[in-house]
Formats: sequence, structure tokens, C-alpha cells
Amino acid sequence: MLLLYSCLFAALAYAQVLVQNVTFNSDYHLSPAQIKAANLSSALVQQVQVALNFERSNNAGNLTQNDPFYFLPDGVTRSNLPPPGSILKVEEYTNTTYYTFPPSLSLSRFLYVSESYNGSRVPVSAYVLWPFTPRKFRGLKACSGSSNTVYPVIGQAHGTTGQTQACAPSNLRALADAYYEPFTMALNGYAVVAPDYAGLGIPQSPTPYFVFPSHANDLFHAVAAAQSQWPTLLSKSFVLTGQSQGGGTAWSAAQRQVKRPVPGYLGTLAASPFTNILAAISGEDQTQVNVRVVGIAQGLDSVLANFTASQWLTPIAIARLALLRELKGCSGTANQLFSSKQGIDFLQPGWNETDGAAWYARNIRNGAQPFAGPMLVIQGTTDGNAIESVTTAAVNQTCQMYPKARLQYTRYTGVGHSQVMPAGQNEWLGWISDRFEGKRQRDGCELAVVGPVRDAASVVKAQNWFIEYNQYGI
Repeated sequence: MLLLYSCLFAALAYAQVLVQNVTFNSDYHLSPAQIKAANLSSALVQQVQVALNFERSNNAGNLTQNDPFYFLPDGVTRSNLPPPGSILKVEEYTNTTYYTFPPSLSLSRFLYVSESYNGSRVPVSAYVLWPFTPRKFRGLKACSGSSNTVYPVIGQAHGTTGQTQACAPSNLRALADAYYEPFTMALNGYAVVAPDYAGLGIPQSPTPYFVFPSHANDLFHAVAAAQSQWPTLLSKSFVLTGQSQGGGTAWSAAQRQVKRPVPGYLGTLAASPFTNILAAISGEDQTQVNVRVVGIAQGLDSVLANFTASQWLTPIAIARLALLRELKGCSGTANQLFSSKQGIDFLQPGWNETDGAAWYARNIRNGAQPFAGPMLVIQGTTDGNAIESVTTAAVNQTCQMYPKARLQYTRYTGVGHSQVMPAGQNEWLGWISDRFEGKRQRDGCELAVVGPVRDAASVVKAQNWFIEYNQYGI
């Protein structure tokens, strides 16, 4: 014990020689022209700069837009891309000293080819988060060849990080979802394959934000590309997961699997999923409504002919969207620019009654459609984003239309949007393990409500911490 304390004090003494950074690594200031064009008050200027510099400080090493990894290889253009699922570039051993990972994990990043909602080929970036050792499952097989080391694969769809190139989770120090998803999955022995979604990471047209079938394409093709790159290490079988935007993506992927079956698919976990998106938006925490609608509008014109963002957004919203793109800001910056607390009308009257809104409601909806089970859906009852009543309605409609479908739905009482992941961790980790064990989920719908065992007032309601880079290494 004395030796342990001596080593600790020695490490602390060394740490005192270094100066821990307590400021942002970025010090960007808006220009007078930017401020004027976006009609920003002095208070809002300060808030936007703080948000933007915080986001930039959370890039791993380089800003995403300056990181050569995200540039397409020489000779590769969007006009000569190989088929979806093809690898374009691989960074086998990513420098994890720039990240804030749990000890023992390692990272690979890669570029691959996916397909848009309309079927065109698009380049996308992604990562594989590797555990120290893989979780062992009887009979687990690699994609090809023989190997004594096979990593069971989880394809993870991430939650909202933003709508510009700089918002790629693969270049964020904690991979955006941190312990809520990828860290926990990898620490439990799974190889986590996660796309950044088209439009994030690789510079190109705006990301089709909340166009879930497009994101589902990214998810399936990321898994296929990773399996082709590491065929003797990654398992042929895989589970798909996601929370929030990722939950909507995961559910959409289960629907895609019915129409376009992919071998090796074991099932889907959809957490806090968006189903009837326009209904959810109408019931959302009003601080989120503007940001959500602006995000959808900025990318919908890349999917839907004859749609322009101005059909939904007011001129000041268009001006601030232009600033967001120029700054390459992410969710934090967007939250400041489009905050409802400013008393500004960012949305056109009747935006949700336009032809574009009608098309979106018909084509991007999850639920009340066939899906490939088994599927586990988990939802917090106090979720202010993916509204519980909307998710429950989608589950009930699906169960009524497809009574033999294998769908398990658990609601966690008093739990919010992202908090459903740690609240339900025992359940979803066990459910994923059952899929790789080959256990069959029973036919039909299983509904459950789970509350805390201890006094609800004693339960921590929301995340009250951030992961900070520690340069000491102790």
C-alpha cells in the first residue's frame, strides 16, 4: 500500500510540472460582416462563439475540415465511385492520444461508399472501435477464412451531432455518444462499426438529416465495408443499434431489411427512436423545434426535387443557416443560432402543411410497416425529444398490423431522452448478447414498464458532467 501511494504521489508531482489546459483550444471570433448578415445581438455573438469554440476544441487533433483523412484518395471522385460497401481508404491504427477513450480500446477509421435515398453512390466516413479482447460466443464465425479471434459486430447509428462536415463522430474525442453507446459496447467485447452519415466528415452536399432510409443505407454499407476490410476478424453476424436520430435510423434499417435482406442480420435495438417525426416535433421541447426543422430543411433539397429550404424557413433562418455552414458549426452552435428564446420567427407559417412536409411524413416515417425482427425498442416516459406517446403509438400500430412480429417494447418511467441508455443498459446489453447466443425472441409484441427500485427522487435525472482531455496519463 505504501508503494502504491508513493507511485501516486510521484505521478502527481510530475503532473504539477505540466499545466492542465482549462481553456478551449480554439479562439474563433465572428467578423462584423458575419454578425451583420445573420442579425446577431452582442449577447448572441458571445454565446455562438463559446459554443463553436467548445465544439472545435472537441475535435480529435485536427479540425475535421482540415484532417487529410477525410479527403478522397487521389483519382477517386464522386463520379467514379465503386459499388456501395466498397472501401476507399483505411486508417488501421488511429492515433488515440487525441481521443478521450477508456483505457484498453483502440480505433480504426475508414472511408467507404454508401448510397443516397435516391440510390446514387456517396462517399462516407466511419470508424471501428475495437475492444481489448472480443467477447466469446459459441459458434461465432468470421466473414471469411479461419481465425481464433472473432469480434462480434455491432453496427451503431449515432445520435444528432449536427449537419455540417465538422460534426463527424469519428473525429470527436468521445465519438459523440461516449459511454451511452460505443464505449460501453466496446468494453463489453463488441467491435463497434459506426458511420458518420453522408455529409458529415467528407466534404460534400448537405447531409440528409433525419432522412432515416438514407442513414440506414450508411449503416448497412458501413458494416459491409468493415467486414470486407477485416474479414478474418469481424463476425459475419451483426446487430444494429441506435439512439435518438440513431434510434430512428435503426428502426428504418429494420424496415429496409425486409425489402433488401442482408445476410448475418440478427436484430435491431432502437432507443428513443423517432417514428412519426412531424408529430414528435409538434410535441417536442420547444427549444428543439427550430433546430430540428432547420436541420431537416437544410438537407431535404438533396433528396426531394423541387424543394428548397426557403419553403420552410424565414429569411433570417436562411441567413443563419448560411452562417452555420460557413462556420461549420454543429449542434451546440445551431442551438444558439436558432434558439426559440430569442422571440424570432425562424419557421414559415404553415411550413408543416407544404407538399414537402406531406412527402416527408409519408416517406420517412417509422412504424406501421413490416420490419425484420427481432427488435427491442426502449423509451423514456419523460423524453422531451422523441415523445413517448408518439413512440408508443407507432409500436401499437405496428403490433396491431403485424401481431406475429417479434417486437419488445420497454418504457422507463421518469427517464429522459439520452438517459434511457444507462437506465436500460442491463436490458439492452443482455438482449444483444442473446442475439449472438442464438436465442430466439418470442413471436408477438412484449410490452413492459420499468421504474427505479429506489426512491425516484434520489435518481440522477440528467448528465451533469463532461469528459475532459487529461494530459497527465495517470
